[in-house]
Amino acid sequence: MTYDFNKVIDRRGRNSAKWDRRFIGEGEKALLPFWVADTDFETLPEVKQALAACVEHGIFGYTLPPEGCAAAAARWQQVRHGFHVEEEWVSFLAGIDCAIATTVQAFTQPGDTVLINTPIYDPFFKMVEGCGRKTVASPMKLVNGRYEFDFDDFAQKAKGARLFLLCNPQNPTARCLTREELEKIGAICAENDLLILCDEIHADMVFDGRKHIPLASLSPELARRTITCTSPSKTFSVAGLVASVIIIPDPAVREKFIEVRERNSINTGILGLVAMEAAYLHGDAYADQVRSYLQANRDYAVDYIRKNAPAITPIVPEATFLLWLDCSGLGLSKEALEAFFPAAGLRLSMGSAYREPTGQFVRFNLGCTRATLTAGLERLSAAVKAL
Repeated sequence: MTYDFNKVIDRRGRNSAKWDRRFIGEGEKALLPFWVADTDFETLPEVKQALAACVEHGIFGYTLPPEGCAAAAARWQQVRHGFHVEEEWVSFLAGIDCAIATTVQAFTQPGDTVLINTPIYDPFFKMVEGCGRKTVASPMKLVNGRYEFDFDDFAQKAKGARLFLLCNPQNPTARCLTREELEKIGAICAENDLLILCDEIHADMVFDGRKHIPLASLSPELARRTITCTSPSKTFSVAGLVASVIIIPDPAVREKFIEVRERNSINTGILGLVAMEAAYLHGDAYADQVRSYLQANRDYAVDYIRKNAPAITPIVPEATFLLWLDCSGLGLSKEALEAFFPAAGLRLSMGSAYREPTGQFVRFNLGCTRATLTAGLERLSAAVKAL
């Protein structure tokens, strides 16, 4: 089946955070939204059918995950990423933020240090600090237009940490870490006996023939110390159904994680799990096609910006649908840059939300129709030329 990602679906007035008038305004002065990290694509028919059947039943009492959901999640990891997952390793949560909080509570004590590489999705910090733990950042280095780990800094800071939070593919820099990089990360974590939580939610969207490598698939030693978190939400436009997959191979780690999850009564709703099972059973062609569409959006956006707004430097994504933009060439202060994009008719995510220290970066969501992307790029170009 061929899916139409150019199909425009009006999300305004449909409770979409990304498109809500409280954030972007309304009418002729409404901003075009390229901020919240979800896509504007219709999900696959099998997901809609599974949800419709669940709704038609008409009773929404306390529920259990569908019997086939863990098997579907394991199948997806094996087929898509070459990661063999036993069904018993799989559990579910409402979201990866919940998994971070659960992991922090289960495996650290108040005052312990959690290591995080930056720039990064800010809830990594919020979940840790909200649990009364300390955070230490190991900033990535921008080298020839590509973010790289500073392994000397990472190794030094790992000595005082109890837990490492990794995001791969990385949000917001859109890096897809190589096997060599992951092995170095794993070796440093093993040397310092660090548990690793790895957010792999963008794993299905990797470009230019690259392969996403689940960290836990590299060795039994890494599997023993890794909690892998993923979800169908980014790939299949089901983020609002808040259902995530948590993969924990080690029995003792898994038991402790589930104990804390149950103590906190953190679970997920049946609709999210029904959608997950359907997506992971029937979504191969959809995932292939959406990846191709997003890669084409990436190429189009990067080329357009280079030609029409050359003062802005795109960090070319290796994965995800997120384009990280270096705006230092505009010559604006942090405060002026924050005002620049709304004045241009755009809502983007400012780099400060990812603990980027210069205030000169923004994140642009490419997960939209080409028509929406073109309209946004035209607004950006016009605003840059008007400076």
